[in-house]
Amino acid sequence: MNADQPVDLIVRSRRILTTNGWLDGAIEIRGGWISATATPDPSTPVQHPTARTIDVGNHLVLPGLVDSHAHIREPGFTDKEDWAHGSAAALAGGVTTVVDMPNVNPPPNTVERFLAHRALAQAGARSDFAHNVAGTVPSEIAGLADAGAAAFKVFMVRDARRTYPHMPGIAVDDHAELLAVCEAVATTGKVLMVHPHDSSLGELYSQRAIAQWGRGPVSYARSLRMNDGLVMDTGIATMLLLQRATGVRLHLLHVSTPNGIAMIRAAKAEGRAVTAEANPFHMLVVNSMATIERHGPFAMGQWLPEAHAEALWAAVLDGTIDVIGSDHTPHTRAEKEPGWQDMFATPGGSPTIQHYLSLLLTAAAEGQISVERIVELCATAPARLLGWAGRKGSIQVGADADLVVVDPDAQATIREADVLSKCGWTILDGRPVTGVPTMTIRRGEVAMVDGTVLATPGSGRHVTA
Repeated sequence: MNADQPVDLIVRSRRILTTNGWLDGAIEIRGGWISATATPDPSTPVQHPTARTIDVGNHLVLPGLVDSHAHIREPGFTDKEDWAHGSAAALAGGVTTVVDMPNVNPPPNTVERFLAHRALAQAGARSDFAHNVAGTVPSEIAGLADAGAAAFKVFMVRDARRTYPHMPGIAVDDHAELLAVCEAVATTGKVLMVHPHDSSLGELYSQRAIAQWGRGPVSYARSLRMNDGLVMDTGIATMLLLQRATGVRLHLLHVSTPNGIAMIRAAKAEGRAVTAEANPFHMLVVNSMATIERHGPFAMGQWLPEAHAEALWAAVLDGTIDVIGSDHTPHTRAEKEPGWQDMFATPGGSPTIQHYLSLLLTAAAEGQISVERIVELCATAPARLLGWAGRKGSIQVGADADLVVVDPDAQATIREADVLSKCGWTILDGRPVTGVPTMTIRRGEVAMVDGTVLATPGSGRHVTA
């Protein structure tokens, strides 16, 4: 930051959400960072006559979202997604920083692989970016932290009937190995993100579901919720015990079961270094069996029974859930289609990064959640989690000028024809929303206007703590 740089952009709005609350005023930007936020004084002459001014009137100006959980399939699976497409979809959805997950090929579980992975992202990314690397090789963890990994990720899932997305190199379900991972990550001070699961219970429930209901999407959905979601709760319980033993900063992903939420709430009440993530698709899309029946493999993933959805929403609102991550999970249509016959052998997940802000803003328009809470969950908290507080995820002096302008009253319909993800589909086609990102500004540069992405591949920057 250089205070001697000229002001090059001023963004005016009647509703700017800063760290100090709502502001009717302006954001002053120099060289990509926020140099001032102020209420304009009509009696004061314009101080920066050469600066470009963007006046968005009554539209909301919010911090650009920080998506701490996105699957950008490069390298290895670029038929599904790559950085050029995935980051374009992000910018269209108001996401200015994308943090990807390590189920790529080769998985970034060594320093050499991570550096190659980062170079590919740098060549393609339009948004700013960082990486959650695979924390599966304890001897590599210190070096990966020094090389700039944002956080470490472990899947407690070993798939019995499919080779992707939980392939070798990213999964650990042996408890002794998990202990070693926790110990190694704890020494770095970084976050360990965990997809909680119990593989042996998962296989047992799969067998029982197949015997009772067959191999289709409904059977698969029910299998993950048998005994009230025990397959996930056992994973959460195991990781909470390992966290207690090692002190690692544990971040639990895909949280959505009542018992899992209760365990996390209790750990946080003890003051332990435990945080939790919710996914917007769980909250707003697959919280109905009718969605699973209609869209089948294209909706799976997960399904939330009513009681689980209610518990998740309560946790989102009371602070038990710290972060919302998109879990952007693109696959090709050809990969998903066989799931109508055998979902147990078909990869799960749906593309989400372009639309999750509009889904949440619609929930805000309906009174389910406040805009302020959305910003905390989707921007401020993920930035804080990854060590970027004051730089990303907030509108304050000294922060990067990452902004999303939103028309909160705009009513639109999501269209598959507008999907920018390389996979090219969404089950949200035809879904009405209230609240639309109209402009995304990344480090002071206008990166998206009315759905058209202006940022070029390679213009994103790697973010480190």
